[in-house]
Parts: sequence; structure tokens; C-alpha cells
Amino acid sequence: MATAETSVVVPITDNGFKPPRPTPSGATIAIFGASGDLTARKLMPSLYDLWADGYLDDTAPIIGVARRPKTDESFRQEIYEAVNGHVRAGQISPEQWAKFSQRLYYHEIDISTEDGYAALKQRFEELEQNLPYKGKRVIYMATDPALFRPAVEYLSNVGIVPSRNGEEWLRVVFEKPFGHDLKSARELSRHLKKFLREEQIFRIDHYLGKDTVQNIMLFRFGNSIFEPLLNRNHVDHVQITVAESLGMERGRGGFYDKSGALRDVLQNHVLQLLGLIAMEPPSQFTAEDLHTEKLKVLRSLAPGHPSDIAKWVVPGQYTAGLIDGKPANGYHQEDRIPPDSRTDTYVAMKVFVDNWRWAGVPFFLRTGKRLPTRVTEIAIQFKLPPLNLFSTVECEGDICDLVGARPNTLVFRIQPSESISLSFSTKRPGMQYQIHPVTMDFRYDEAFTQKLPEAYERLLLDVLRGDSTLFMRSDEVDAAWKFVTPVLNYWNNNHVTPQPYTSGSWGPAGADQLVWTAGHNWRTPNAG
Repeated sequence: MATAETSVVVPITDNGFKPPRPTPSGATIAIFGASGDLTARKLMPSLYDLWADGYLDDTAPIIGVARRPKTDESFRQEIYEAVNGHVRAGQISPEQWAKFSQRLYYHEIDISTEDGYAALKQRFEELEQNLPYKGKRVIYMATDPALFRPAVEYLSNVGIVPSRNGEEWLRVVFEKPFGHDLKSARELSRHLKKFLREEQIFRIDHYLGKDTVQNIMLFRFGNSIFEPLLNRNHVDHVQITVAESLGMERGRGGFYDKSGALRDVLQNHVLQLLGLIAMEPPSQFTAEDLHTEKLKVLRSLAPGHPSDIAKWVVPGQYTAGLIDGKPANGYHQEDRIPPDSRTDTYVAMKVFVDNWRWAGVPFFLRTGKRLPTRVTEIAIQFKLPPLNLFSTVECEGDICDLVGARPNTLVFRIQPSESISLSFSTKRPGMQYQIHPVTMDFRYDEAFTQKLPEAYERLLLDVLRGDSTLFMRSDEVDAAWKFVTPVLNYWNNNHVTPQPYTSGSWGPAGADQLVWTAGHNWRTPNAG
């Protein structure tokens, strides 16, 4: 029966508050894999916005590094076409672009061979010759992960990795995936640490750069009324959803088929969100303390027994259907996907955090492609009151009925339409005591005048500042892979075929069964 629910929007305003002008950060920034989609869609717009907001020094060189032949001018024009209209201000004026683009350069190199690295070092030195931050460099690895190991080794061999005791510094950013299972992730970490110190390694998870994700920590630890409720005494269960409506657009099929939903999203994004919502308050708001508390959660994850993996993990793969009323291919019909592929495009899990705070509280995790809408949210459902003193009337058309009370739910909407909402019950007007469910919403776009910064902006700025708070420490990555690798091994060893689900649905039937057997239902997030 349809639910009659009232939504109350909380009227908050920032009153046009503007923070003081920041102190610009300066360094030479080199993007390896500069011809790729990530550079055009995310990195360059973020660097432009950082510069426009005063966070990036006017003279900081930005060097695109890739093997395609290009000149500085052709690279600048290519970046302009990609960036214009996709920065926070919208269109870029000719004057602004002329000022920004003068620091853009291109360097042709085959990243997989050592031959061109000495010339790259010479290019760094030429561009830095008259700059106050000579030898201060950021290298962003927006490349195939297979190039991480040789690239760092070649950087070290030609002297781009500075000595420990000098004034020069180098910070290297690695895009996910960081390994493809526990063994490969450990081997990669061991290899990189031959040449780089842990504080030089920035393993990026762009979800951690989102304002709404960072706000989870402030909401929990900055408000005394909510934190005492987030434990086994009050919480019935937690659902974390990372849903995408897209499939294999932009030629991603070849890459995606080697990873799948478990590796591509759940191992990093979903488990990081779980860590933030479940962790204990850190003793101090420092990178080290935050990493340590998240690590405790990852090490406390308690799934079912390895022999019962099929009972707590459900893989899925989309078939043809409709998205927003438009036909969508099945996975096997996508470009560069083998017709017999068993790659998971969806995965759902039921896990527990086996510690004092969360003992016995199920966490339901799900992520997938070709779902009805793009949405990421964390929903915390609280327990019902011990006594049902009041009745609830819900109506569908002219037919009304008495139903049980609905539980309170706290929802963090990460994307889109970023918000925090809390549902609770109030008395329906009239002479009887009847419950009416309502929702209080805090929406970012209605509360604040400025647009939320792109996640990559915050993360790039943190790299320039040397702040690793929003990046993953090596032992966090290790713990996450240690959790998911038995699932991957089980699927491979038993030739598990993912359950089919229609494009535009919320996943396979087995995912529904996973929560039904625990006495729950999946939420249906709205498009927001």
C-alpha cells in the first residue's frame, strides 16, 4: 500500500559566507596518462577550479605526459575543449584561459620504457628554473595499473625521486585499482616501498574527497545527539548502496571485464563508506588516527564462513532492458565483452562488524551497473520502540488501513542531490492518536549558495599540502583485499555464474532473498 509521507525541508542558509582568500600551493604537477578520459573529465577541470579559487599558484607548471605525439599548443587546445563548460563557473573567458593555459605543457614519452625518463627530468628542471619551489613535484598516475611499478622504478633510476634529507619532495598519486587481489596488492606495495616512503604514496579513492562523505565524520563526531545512537542498542541494520545507471560507455568494457563490481567499487568505495559510518571517534582529527580507526573496522568485518559464501554474497550480471524508458544492452552485447563472460556487474553482501559497538547489526552492501538511477547513499535504520502504542493509517486511493509503525531512518545521500535526511513519526491531525511519518531534509543545494567542489579538487589540494587524511593507507588497502579475496577465489574456483537481472531493475532476485531472510527489505532510493 502506498505510504503517505510528508517531507519537511530544513531552511538553513550560509548567508553568503565566503572564506578568506587561501594561500596558493605550488609544485610541478605531472599527469602520466594525460591523453586519457580521467585527465579531461576530472583532473584538468579540478586543477582549473583550484587555480580560479586561489588554491593553486599562478606559476605552477602542469605537464601532460603520454606517448601520443602532441605539441604544447595542441595539448592546450585539447584541454580547453575538454574543460570549457565543465568547470564550476561554466564557460571560461578568453582572458582566464590565456592566463591559466600558459602553464600547460606536454611531454611525449613511452611510460613503459626507461628511455625517456632522463629527458623528463630535464624538462622538470627547465620549467622550474626560476620558480621558488624547484624540486617540489606531484606525479599523478592516471594510467593502466600495470604501469605503476615500472614507472616508479624508472623515476627513481633517473633521480626524480629525491633523497630523504633534501628540501626537494615528490608525491605520487595512484588511481584505483591498487592491485587486483590480496597477493597483487601486497606485491605492489612492497615494490613501491623500495623507492618511495609511505608518506610519498597517495592511494586515491575519489569518494573520500566528496564533501558529503567528509560530512559523515562531522555529523557523527560534531553532534552529541546522534553519535550515542549509532550502536547495536539502537540500530536495526545499515544499508549502503552505490548504484550506477550507466553500462560500458566510453569503451570501458575491456577494462571492466577484468575487474567487475566487487573489485571496481565494493572493495574500495563501499568499504570506505562502511569504515566511516562504523568507526570509533578518533582521539585526534589527524590522518594517522582516522586511518587507524577505519582499519579497525575493516579488520573487524565478519562475513559468513568461507564455505558458505553463496549464503552472504550474491553476484549479478545485467541483461537487456530499459533505462529511463530507453533500450539498454545486456552485458554480453556490450562492446569488447566476451559472449561467455562471467564478470559480476552487481554484487550484494550481508556482513557484520564484529566489535562491541556493532555486534549483531547486519550491514547490507550493494553496488551495480545498469540500475534504475545513479545514487549513492548510506541508510541507517533504527529499531522500533519496544511497545506499539499508536496505530498508523496509510491510504491508497479511497482505501485506508491500519499498519504497523515505521522505523526511524537516517540517510546520508552522497550523490546526487546531496543531503542528510531523518524520518520520524508525528501525530496525524484529528481526534485520534495516529502516526504520520515525516522526513526532515537538509539539502546542500538549498542550504548553501556555492557549488560543492569536485572530489578531485579536494584530493589534489591535499596532495599539494601533503595531507593524506582522505587517502588510503597501505594497511587499509591490505585489509580490504583480505576481506574480498576469498569471495573472488570462491567464484573462480567454483566457476560461479552471476545471477541475471534486467537493466533498469534493482538487481537479481538473490539479492532480495539475501535481505528477506534477515527480515528486511532493500530501500528504493529516489532519483533525488
